[in-house]
Amino acid sequence: MNKTVTVNIGGIVFHIDENAYERFKAYLESIRLHFTTAEGRDEIMQDIESRIAEMFQEKVKDSKQVITLEDVEEVTLLMGRPEQFNDSDNSNEEKQEPIIEGKTQKRLFRNPDEKVVGGVCSGIAAYFDIDPVWIRLIFAGALIFFGSGFLLYVILWIIIPQADSSVEKLKMRGEAVNVSSIEKNVQEGSKPKKDSFVSRFFEGVGTLFKYLFLFIGKLIAIIFLFIGLVIGVAMFFSILALFRLPGTHIPEFLRHVFPDGFQFGLAFICAVLLIAIPFLMLAYAGARMLFNIQKSSRVVGFTALGLWLLALVVCIVLGFKVGSEFSESSSVRQIMPITQPASRSIVLEMENKNEGHGEKKYYDNWGNEDWNGEFFLKMQDGQLKSGDIHLDVVKSTTDSFQLVQILYARGSSSKEASDRATHISYSLSQFDSVMKFNNRFIIDKDEKYRGQKVQLLLKVPVGAKVYLDPSLDGFIYDIDNVQNIYDNDMLGKNWLMTERGLTCIDCDGSENTIDGESVNFNGSNSRVKIDENGVFISGGDNGDESFVKIDSNGVQIKSKGKTKTIKNDGDVNIEIK
Repeated sequence: MNKTVTVNIGGIVFHIDENAYERFKAYLESIRLHFTTAEGRDEIMQDIESRIAEMFQEKVKDSKQVITLEDVEEVTLLMGRPEQFNDSDNSNEEKQEPIIEGKTQKRLFRNPDEKVVGGVCSGIAAYFDIDPVWIRLIFAGALIFFGSGFLLYVILWIIIPQADSSVEKLKMRGEAVNVSSIEKNVQEGSKPKKDSFVSRFFEGVGTLFKYLFLFIGKLIAIIFLFIGLVIGVAMFFSILALFRLPGTHIPEFLRHVFPDGFQFGLAFICAVLLIAIPFLMLAYAGARMLFNIQKSSRVVGFTALGLWLLALVVCIVLGFKVGSEFSESSSVRQIMPITQPASRSIVLEMENKNEGHGEKKYYDNWGNEDWNGEFFLKMQDGQLKSGDIHLDVVKSTTDSFQLVQILYARGSSSKEASDRATHISYSLSQFDSVMKFNNRFIIDKDEKYRGQKVQLLLKVPVGAKVYLDPSLDGFIYDIDNVQNIYDNDMLGKNWLMTERGLTCIDCDGSENTIDGESVNFNGSNSRVKIDENGVFISGGDNGDESFVKIDSNGVQIKSKGKTKTIKNDGDVNIEIK
């Protein structure tokens, strides 16, 4: 058994039989000597070696791993020997074996030698053996149909490879690939070509589109670079905010969600990386496009991908860990002791009414307090305080005032949530008929934020009065009343608890009057109907029917025998009947 030699041919490593190697080495040397003075010698030799490597690969596709002498003889016969393409003047020499000619299977390439823009049309023309002008006319005509021709050209430009070597150009035309054809193709490629008027026209159009594409590409690159850098800088300052540096801020409640500072810091950094890395890579791509950096660094790409995947995994793990502690909710109901006011009237106020709520406080305390809807979290005096407090007023089933405190919390289980709710501390003060609520409750120092909130339910007996101080703004929530007045409009007014619910005592009722007389829809026969015909609201007691009717004809209001009508005729027309 002969020894094998490892050789590199056309950038591909082969194992070749020793005898075959000697024959192949002599063959390549004879080729080099033949093209010593030929124009484009290096390119010719490179293409010949590339074609030979391709043919050798076909020989070792299956279980066969070694190139034999028979393989070398077959390849050299197909490629041709130097003596076969010497000048015809060597007539006295021995008759040589003819070169085996044969067409190769055509392959679709972009033609760089006859390209106008990207060589797509000329490559397709070469594949179908037609004039490139016809293909170009087809694409030009397709531009009329919503730019489909342009889009199709761009797609083909991306997916069709360009024929860079002589071997690929020969395959593009379906010609035999041997030494003679490779030499001919290389030498013809160095000669200037004569272009027709049509070709020159399309070349000019192609040049225009080329520069247009370059401009669009540069514009996109600038946008990518700008967006990536802006987001990257923002994420950098977010990292600085983690360390509470001046001028930076992180929503404070986030620090009180995670079990400890390390987990919070890790989660925050990973969240920043999840956002920042794609935008930084976008900036990197924009820089490459803008400054024509052809070679990309695999180290940069794989490092960015690795960090992003690691950040994603960490965020998912920590997210599930923290999220599991919010999976279940529970509440604890407690009756708070209060003093029954002698006057059967009570005033409800909020302590520290200018702190924690209101637009002015929001901006003044941005760096120290964090808002989440209507509540804030704040670490004060070593205690975590929250303002997620809601107050409701309902009718009492007894003849006395009652205050019920409902404490809410979440946890990984109902028991854990219930235990956590009992650790909420809330207080209020009462001075005879004035009840002052604290605008914060305290979360146990060993607890983290787990959706804790407090709901206060004041039960008022029938016939008793309640005054809602304006300081309750933001704390009262959807208090039912007979007049259906919104929460904000209930503040600063006195209310009487009736069998039907809270009734405003000192409301002027200006919104429900006709000629200064009150319109009352609070009767036992009140009803509301809304359908495709319009809106109809009616009510009234003791035979006095009052209603509001809104339809395509206009608006009609009736109360106490008087009717006001606004007709829908283009002009305002009021009739009193």
